[in-house]
Amino acid sequence: MTPFINRWRSIGWNGLTLSCPEKWEAIVSGKRHLLFEEDFSPIFELRWQTDGSSKSSADSLLRRLEKKAGLCRQGAICPAWLPLEKVYEVIPLAAEENGEQKGALLTCRHCETSLLLYFFHTHAVQDLDLQEVLSSLNCHNRKGQDTLWAIQDFRILLPPSYQFSSYSFAAGLTRLTFHHSGLTMHLCRLAQASLRLQTTPLADLMVLLSGISVPKEEIAHHLQFVYHSNHPSIFQQILTRLRRNPPFHRMILRHHPEHDRLSGLFFEDKKPIPENQVNSILNSYEIFSL
Repeated sequence: MTPFINRWRSIGWNGLTLSCPEKWEAIVSGKRHLLFEEDFSPIFELRWQTDGSSKSSADSLLRRLEKKAGLCRQGAICPAWLPLEKVYEVIPLAAEENGEQKGALLTCRHCETSLLLYFFHTHAVQDLDLQEVLSSLNCHNRKGQDTLWAIQDFRILLPPSYQFSSYSFAAGLTRLTFHHSGLTMHLCRLAQASLRLQTTPLADLMVLLSGISVPKEEIAHHLQFVYHSNHPSIFQQILTRLRRNPPFHRMILRHHPEHDRLSGLFFEDKKPIPENQVNSILNSYEIFSL
């Protein structure tokens, strides 16, 4: 009999990274809120904030947790969590009614990010997988290091200057938006590519997702992707600016038949789009099997 292998994968969302078992599903519940489930049963949730993380704000958060959630500061930290204290100030949180540890408030000693954990299972703090997950937590990068975004079945690396703006998880369509100076970048990931391509060609899907109308004859077609880049003349730049549209854009939509997925990146700016940066981002954008 082949022994069971507990495979792990990396999760990255809005500045926070960790590793978790592949059997766990990471669900985005907010810009700084992740929920982890296994077989539709919640395991723990994680919230974090990157500003106002001083001792006074931590004390204020503890008062709110006690009032609204019935969680209070627990005296002793679980021995298995002691290694976390090298990186975080750890405050265990217990349920008022029975004293069982139900969560923890972590404050990073390096960047002062506050992380709030809440556990849904009894004796969760003793779970070896959960201990491994917590030991992998990272809430800051080295200066200049790209930020990992890895959720669902895709991953991408973005420069730290790219500011997260919005997200949506519709039926089969994931869309993230980022801003960098005057540049706007939209990331798209579509499931069930085969069904979508039965009725709509890849080039038409690119135009629909980007919201940018371009002549079909100008779209470059390759084996598994379509592409369009706009470098307008001065006169064309003036016209598009009068219409309040960014004159420069680069967009690409790729088909991943081995995963039955589509992945798209769409860049818009009022000035020329940095080619090397865009190529680096594009090369880092992967779809993988779960």
